[in-house]
Order: sequence, then C-alpha cells, then structure tokens
Amino acid sequence: MTRVLILDEIVVKPGQAAAYREAYRTGYRPGAEHRGMRLDGAWQSPPGQDYDELPTTLYYLWSVEGVDGWWAMRMSRKADGSDERFDKLAWWQAHEHLTLSRKRSILTPQPDA
Repeated sequence: MTRVLILDEIVVKPGQAAAYREAYRTGYRPGAEHRGMRLDGAWQSPPGQDYDELPTTLYYLWSVEGVDGWWAMRMSRKADGSDERFDKLAWWQAHEHLTLSRKRSILTPQPDA
C-alpha cells in the first residue's frame, strides 16, 4: 500500500523558530500521531541554526498508510465522538502569531512514474 505524504511548510517570524518548534513538538505532534500520522522527517532553512533577524522555514514530513489512512486522519473523531477538526484548527490559529505563512501539501506517487 502506498503511503500518503503530508508536507507542512511553516515560515516562522524572526526569533520565533525555537518557540514554534517546541509548540509543534508538544502541542501538535501528539495529536497528529494519535490520528495515525507518522513524522518521517523535520528540516529547516536557513540550515544549522536560527537567526533572530531572519525568518526560519520549518518543514515537517508526515505520512499515513494509504488514501484510506489519509481520510481517517482527516475526519478523525475524539473519544466522545465529536469532530476533531475544530481542535486542529484552534491549534493552528493559536500559533499564527508566531508565523508568517503556512502551507500543507498532500503527496502521492504519480501514476505513470
């Protein structure tokens, strides 16, 4: 079964990269893993360190098992049966003050590649 890749690209305001990485690690990652997402890698640019005078772009590569796994993650429910999408949206909104932009790409292999 083909894994579906989910690439988060987050441009963080100057001087905020460490705070954002920590919030993502402690606040976003546990819920994502609970929804069946696996963190396959994390990178940043500029490389090697944070600069207080420059924005930092953080990249997080997640994956889920197949298209069905993606839909299960996307439409996930809390233990009480309520929709988790509002909680996910609230997390992103609560951390907007640290970012300049955010982009998520959903990727699968090309059919003829």
